[in-house]
Amino acid sequence: MDYRMVIRGWRVALVGLVTVTLLVSWPLSPGASAGVRTPSATAAGNTYGGLTSQGMPMFVEMNATRRQVVRTSAAIALNCTSGNSVVIPDRYTKLPVSRAGKFRVAYGPVTVRNDDGTTTDVTARVNGALNDTKTRITGVWRIIVTEHDVAGVVTDTCDSGLRSWKAKQ
Repeated sequence: MDYRMVIRGWRVALVGLVTVTLLVSWPLSPGASAGVRTPSATAAGNTYGGLTSQGMPMFVEMNATRRQVVRTSAAIALNCTSGNSVVIPDRYTKLPVSRAGKFRVAYGPVTVRNDDGTTTDVTARVNGALNDTKTRITGVWRIIVTEHDVAGVVTDTCDSGLRSWKAKQ
């Protein structure tokens, strides 16, 4: 019972953190500078924003040549075998972009050792591609989190599934 309450409290805190992170990092419109061109205003043409297929916010910021994803971030909802669901932030930086305008990253499983002796394995992948005019990006995002008890037995698995996303300038 205490474990469920901790998970629910953690989920609420996590959703709040995701919301604040995405709102703070969401790019401002170039018109907000009232005609004054600053470095942040000139980079606005390299920032793409959109939603995942879950309706969650995401963005991609690229460098001026569009050969590197400076940073990308999304809120991703995971459904668990226990019946719980959780929304977590996922963020990547400095991803190379091919000449064809494609990028991808995959990692894991990364094992996190929890204070209570349990472990959590995290696996994730993201890929994306610019359209020919470089005004839109589409891609897929997926996260899998597997929880193990002290003996190493799987106690819960949370999976976002393949979540498509679209972003535009």
